[in-house]
Amino acid sequence: MSKSNLTTRQIESMAAVTDGADVYNYGIAVDLRQVQQSHPELITIAQPQAYKGDGTDQVPYFGAILTYLGRQVVGGVAA
Repeated sequence: MSKSNLTTRQIESMAAVTDGADVYNYGIAVDLRQVQQSHPELITIAQPQAYKGDGTDQVPYFGAILTYLGRQVVGGVAA
């Protein structure tokens, strides 16, 4: 897997969830779903993990974390 198959925006969005995060930003959510569809080996998307609200406040779209391969793509792990 190389960076050439991903857009700069997708790589930046992946970098935002390198260590895991709940995703509140629509643009990042769209980018990460695109990555999940084209390269599911790079990212794990699941239920939000840190959200403790009651639903009356802003609710995250989902939780996401990069896999080992995803970290290599964004440069977070030595090959």
